[in-house]
Amino acid sequence: MAGKGTSVVEVVSTCNTGWKMTPVKANEWMEENMFAKYPLGDLKDVESKK
Repeated sequence: MAGKGTSVVEVVSTCNTGWKMTPVKANEWMEENMFAKYPLGDLKDVESKK
């Protein structure tokens, strides 16, 4: 945002076609299985860990 380098945005999304599920079932599966490992709003400042 400050124009000083590269930023990365990670998006966790479903693939209901590849998962062979309806969109609703894919969203339910994602909520049950993925949100625990990838919580919403999980921001990390890598620079502060150096």
